Amino acid sequence: MGLKSLPPRRELLAAALGFVGKSRRLILSRRRRGLSVMRKADQTLVTDADVAAERLLRSEIGKRFPEHGIVGEELPGVNLSSEFQWIIDPIDGTLSFARGIPLYGTIIALHHRGRPLLGVIDHPALGECYSAAAGLGAWVNRRRLRLQDLPSGRPVEDEILATGDRAHFGRCGRERLFDLLILGHPQVRSYADCFGHTLAASGAAGAMVDYGVRLWDVAATEVLIQEAGGRYVLAERIEKPKSGSFYGVVFGKPRVVDWILKLFALSKPPPASP
Repeated sequence: MGLKSLPPRRELLAAALGFVGKSRRLILSRRRRGLSVMRKADQTLVTDADVAAERLLRSEIGKRFPEHGIVGEELPGVNLSSEFQWIIDPIDGTLSFARGIPLYGTIIALHHRGRPLLGVIDHPALGECYSAAAGLGAWVNRRRLRLQDLPSGRPVEDEILATGDRAHFGRCGRERLFDLLILGHPQVRSYADCFGHTLAASGAAGAMVDYGVRLWDVAATEVLIQEAGGRYVLAERIEKPKSGSFYGVVFGKPRVVDWILKLFALSKPPPASP
């Protein structure tokens, strides 16, 4: 597949949006009829809808792109040597989903040779689907996202900073960074999971700081933010022998991202232990 021209990327993005449309209908149907909620080995929640949605997405991808690989949160990977890898989080924000809070979403991304090619974050309960592909811009439903940087005369303090929960920072020993944000900025709010990511993509939040996340949590975000006109920084990647990779990312309006990175650099936190 020739990815240097735009039509193949449009075709791939259209396919991803089609997959997500089907998963949205399944998720909303399962939510209406009631959920079975369980705890995984790491004590995070999973519902029968999470697993059903991932199975559906895998089936749709497999039928359309049988040679592609798939990495998902709930089920083992397939075709992991393929140059094309679909990365899935069927319900990001399962705690919110299980409690009836509408700020959850489905994340699906396609990476080519380790680089993000397209990404979709769908909020089924909100009726909003954020999508982007390299060179095709970023969109929410049919509206183009054009992220405006913070003007030089406007103080960073006026911007809302979104973060994940403090416990998430603790997964990679970075609680101190969370505390620095709380103490150093007057408008820090915890918009955990992919809802905070789309707030940053739309410009409603000046930036999002998310630590202790996995690949499927951030797989769609880089291309979405960059195509919207923002800055995305992988600040940290920590490998844990029994748990795998955890990421720390900062993204949003470039000037706000720069302010956060300078704050973190001045703190000089000690390296996290594996």
